[in-house]
Amino acid sequence: MRIRLLYKKVRDKWVQLNLFDSQSSDPSIRHREILSTRLYIILLLTFLIIVTTYISITNRHETKTVSFPGYSLYKDLQKKHSDGLQCSCAEYVILYEHFVVTNSSFHQVCSSDFVSQRWIDFIFQVDSTTIYPIDVRTSLSAMWQIIRNLCQHSAATMTDTLKQFSKSALISPLLLTEDFIEAKIQSALHSLLEMISSDIVQSIFIVNKMAHANQLITALSTNSIPITKEYQPTQSFAGVFHLPTMSLSAYVGVFENIFIQNNSTKSCSCKNNVSCPLPGNIYFYNISQKLGVYDLNRIQSKETLPGLIVDCLPIQTTFLSTLECFYNRTCLNRLLLFYLKQINVKVLNQFIPSRFNQTTKIEFLLNKLFVEEIHFKINYDKYFLQCKPSLCHYTQRNRFNSIYILTTLFGLFGGLTAVLRFVTPYIIQLMLSLQKRFCSKQAQAVRQSQGNT
Repeated sequence: MRIRLLYKKVRDKWVQLNLFDSQSSDPSIRHREILSTRLYIILLLTFLIIVTTYISITNRHETKTVSFPGYSLYKDLQKKHSDGLQCSCAEYVILYEHFVVTNSSFHQVCSSDFVSQRWIDFIFQVDSTTIYPIDVRTSLSAMWQIIRNLCQHSAATMTDTLKQFSKSALISPLLLTEDFIEAKIQSALHSLLEMISSDIVQSIFIVNKMAHANQLITALSTNSIPITKEYQPTQSFAGVFHLPTMSLSAYVGVFENIFIQNNSTKSCSCKNNVSCPLPGNIYFYNISQKLGVYDLNRIQSKETLPGLIVDCLPIQTTFLSTLECFYNRTCLNRLLLFYLKQINVKVLNQFIPSRFNQTTKIEFLLNKLFVEEIHFKINYDKYFLQCKPSLCHYTQRNRFNSIYILTTLFGLFGGLTAVLRFVTPYIIQLMLSLQKRFCSKQAQAVRQSQGNT
């Protein structure tokens, strides 16, 4: 009963409530003022609810400062505030050698039996006067000497490069994160490797160009054969040389080798061409075959070794070849069958992880300095001590508390009520005017319809 009376009292109070009372006796004005009061209260409550909800769910950013933090405190702050933590360093310039250890690992060929002097001497035993210059055995010893020298040069270069890197400095006024330093070091070492390998390859390219331009002759006679008074073939071999029609004993000079690929009639000479690549074959030696003209349509091959290429210069042979055969015991044994003596060497291990394929050209290996991976380890504790951070700033996000919410609402309340008290009567007046116009049109339409009937 009391609740019902209370409800009736509140309802009557709401119906009669007039916050815009002008003491007018006009019923229409009083009605408009009561409607304005109701709209005013509804809008005010709506705005207050919206503002309260927005403030309650919005985070408040608060900046805090820590002076001379220890490493453990910094790590704790890093875990909690990784996005907004910034620490200033007392030391801006820090040498990498103080907190980074670097080393490199190389392709297994650089530590294999194939770069040993024992292997290089063994494959040089072949009598070069009984095999063609295009026979792969002619160039094998030189090829492996070149690979060994390139490996040694790459190792020495990498050692110097890593020393040079360790003497360089990390410059930053801020304490950098471990992930950022790792990415920076990775990028710096990669750039150094690319720059150094580019210089080496460019130097070798220039040497090759000079050798071709000056018509330098290899001791293996793979590009040309020299004839001198001290070294001349006997007269009985005159018919097998493609020399001009003249007395052989009177001929002193150089004649270039000519190569003709299998199933082709087009010739290639190292004098007129920078490169004349041929497959890495082992051939039957035929003394009646014209010396200096190597037509693969006529010269019979005994064996083809996959991955090996023979070219004008040993360095070209090396660059164009791959290590495919030296991963395979069967292929290596087929090669060793053509040597009088035998040697025990381990083939390259195909199960050792590598970023290079077995069919990767040696030129590409050199482009990467035979480097499999550059390893580095960051001692972040030492970097932190070198940096000596003096101040750390971080931003903490907090929910607004009830006191802040009430303070904000009180601050908005005065201005909000003033605006609503000014605007609400005009809104009601506009709505009543539109209602009156609508009702007038409706009444007119009804009268017209009644008149027509």
